[in-house]
Amino acid sequence: MIESIVASIGYAGGIIADKLVLSRYKVPVMRFIPLLFVWLAIITAIFLPKYGGFDYGHIADLKYIGLFVLMIALALTWNIYFYRGIQKEEIHEFELIMLLSPLVTVLLAEIFLPQERSLTTFIAAMVASGALIVTRFRHHHVKIGKVAWMTIGAMVLMSGESIVIKQLLDVFSPVTLYFVRTAVLAFAFIIMYKPKLMVMKKEAYALTIISAIFGVMQMVLKFYGFKELGVVETTLILVLGPFLVYFFSAYYFKEKLFKRDIFAALIVVACVLYVTFG
Repeated sequence: MIESIVASIGYAGGIIADKLVLSRYKVPVMRFIPLLFVWLAIITAIFLPKYGGFDYGHIADLKYIGLFVLMIALALTWNIYFYRGIQKEEIHEFELIMLLSPLVTVLLAEIFLPQERSLTTFIAAMVASGALIVTRFRHHHVKIGKVAWMTIGAMVLMSGESIVIKQLLDVFSPVTLYFVRTAVLAFAFIIMYKPKLMVMKKEAYALTIISAIFGVMQMVLKFYGFKELGVVETTLILVLGPFLVYFFSAYYFKEKLFKRDIFAALIVVACVLYVTFG
């Protein structure tokens, strides 16, 4: 449970760093993505000696080879859409669309992961996702344009990749799977874009490394959650993330707290506690 909460904080930190690099410093997506994935692979590699692992008995298993290729294809596509969305969308509109991700992930898990089917967990996840969506959509609205459709595509593909990752974790440790995934994607993005990786301001370069640190923290811990808790329960806990960021902003930036947001947060916490301890 702690891992998933920390992963939520990592997601929020990464989004802010990405937005600064792509919007404030105007770094092109085709230069940012390859550099980010190079650093994601480098940082994850530090943890391989202690936390790496792979079941070599399945190295030639066509099922897992097919799942790995599918994971790379999904990740390659959704990351392109995702970062274009961050660069061009208003951050609140981008986040509103991404809030639908837990709902889609839970639905896909119910369809494709029979071992995770639990009526009580499913209902709790749907209630928590609904509480999150309702409170946030009351503050803003989304303009469905070309960029918004790219963000929607990223959200759906990201949710689909979660189902594939859960199955690959049967043979990979979370650290090994994330390292191999990011290394392959870094190579693919470099081949695709042929970027000049060092042509950016030093502040933007530093923020890219910070984003990579947050990214490794978020994704590796999320992978551990998938492996130990399952996709549905981990996704349910990750719903806490936006509320943690919201309450931190209210405390730090003195923004107004709305009663409905506090009520929704209590609903989410109740759902998490019910599934975790009930």
